[in-house]
Amino acid sequence: MKFAKFIAAGLAASSLLVGGAAMADYPSKPVKIMVGFSAGGGTDTTARGFASYMHEAPSMGGMPAYIVNLPGASGQKAATAVLGEERDGHTLYMINIGTFIAGELAKGDDRPYHIPDDFENLGCASQLVTSLQVHTSNPAQTLEEFIANAKASGDEITWGTSGAATMHATIGHVFFDSKGIKHKKVPFKGGSKARAALVSQSVDVVLGGVNTITGFENDIRALASAGASRDPMAPDLMTFAEQGAPGVEFTGLMCLFGAKGVSDEVKADVGAAIEAIADIAGYQKYMKGNSLAAFYTSAADATAAQDVMFDVMGPVVAEIIANQ
Repeated sequence: MKFAKFIAAGLAASSLLVGGAAMADYPSKPVKIMVGFSAGGGTDTTARGFASYMHEAPSMGGMPAYIVNLPGASGQKAATAVLGEERDGHTLYMINIGTFIAGELAKGDDRPYHIPDDFENLGCASQLVTSLQVHTSNPAQTLEEFIANAKASGDEITWGTSGAATMHATIGHVFFDSKGIKHKKVPFKGGSKARAALVSQSVDVVLGGVNTITGFENDIRALASAGASRDPMAPDLMTFAEQGAPGVEFTGLMCLFGAKGVSDEVKADVGAAIEAIADIAGYQKYMKGNSLAAFYTSAADATAAQDVMFDVMGPVVAEIIANQ
C-alpha cells in the first residue's frame, strides 16, 4: 500500500514536471509588440497589421499578439522599456532600422543603448520610405519647383516629422541643408500627428512615410521619395536623386526586435512567424491598402542591412549635429 502511494506520488510529480516544461514552451502568453510612436503612422500601421496575423503563424501555436504605443524620444522610450522587460520573447519591439539607428547616433555618448549589443534583429516584413510632402494648396508640382520657390521667397520653411531624430528627420536635414534652404524642424510624436499638422497647414512641409498620404490625397501632395530607387508602392513618385537632390538614397527595413538574451527558440519561432506572415494574403492586402510593401527579410540579412545602415548614416548624422 505504501509502495502504491509512493508510485502514485512519483507519477503526480512527473506530471507536474511535464506540465511545467510544456508551460515553458514559447509562446506561453500573448506577445506584446511595443511601438515607439502614436497610432496611425507607418510603424504603428505595420505593427497592427502584423500583430493581427501573428496567431496564424504555425510557430506561434495560435497565440495572439497585441500593440502597446509608447511614443517619445523618436522611439527610444519604447525601446528602453523593452530592455526593462523579461527577456523571454513576450515583449518585442517594431521599428524601421533607419529611425532606430538615427536615434541612437543622434544621442552620441549619451545613447541609452547600442543596438548591436542590446537588441536582436529577428527579421523584417516591410520597409518605410520617406517622402517630402506639401499641402495641395502649395503651387509646387515638382521638387524642382518647390526648391526654386523656397529660395526665391527667402522665407524659413517649417517642416514636420515623426520625431526629432528619425530617419525622416535625417533626410529632411540633408535635403534642406544641401539646397541652402532656411528651415526649422518641428518634431511630433508620430507620423499621423505630423500629417495632421500639414493638413491644417500648421507646417509648410512634412518629411514622412509615403504611406501616410493614403486617404489624404485631397490635402497632401508628395513631391519626392527617398531611396536608391522608387518606392514600389508609389512607382510614379520620382526620387530625390532623380530630381537633382542626391544624398538620401536609403530606406528603412521595418523589423521586429527582441532584447539581447532571448533564447534560440524565440529567435527561431519569431523568425518563422515573420516569414509566414509576410506570405499571408490577408496581410499583403492590408499592407497594400495602406501603401506599404509586404515582404520577408531574414534575421541574418536584416542584421547585415543594419550594419550597412550604421556605416551610411553615421557620417550623415555627424554632419547634421556639427551644423546645428
